[in-house]
Amino acid sequence: GVEKTVEIEGSKKHIKIPAGIDSGTSISFKDFILTVEVKPHEVFTRNGADIYVNVNIPYSLAALGGEIKVPTVDGEVKVKIRAGTASGTSFRLKGQGVQHVRGRGRGDEYIKVNVATPAHLSREQRRSLEELRGQGL
Repeated sequence: GVEKTVEIEGSKKHIKIPAGIDSGTSISFKDFILTVEVKPHEVFTRNGADIYVNVNIPYSLAALGGEIKVPTVDGEVKVKIRAGTASGTSFRLKGQGVQHVRGRGRGDEYIKVNVATPAHLSREQRRSLEELRGQGL
């Protein structure tokens, strides 16, 4: 949410926008109605109180497992990636989404991991991958 002072028809008005409000919602004030338009975020997309984020991970992390730092609306959190995670796998962070407008609690955050395929490999990396391919991996 946010509080702002705006000028409407020459007079200044103090308005309060509740947390969790979504685009297209109208708020009635004493002498005017305000329709809210929420700007898109550069990292997150939103559906109601839930937010979505795509994260690229290296092939080695997807194959072997480990941890990554993932952005949330409150800052970064660590997420455990299991060994053998496929590209396109989604994880849910319960309660890490947007606050519900007329209720308690928050939505969830959904993380979709995309396995990044390297465009260029060193000779050693190529040799290692060819060995793995020879072993059926």
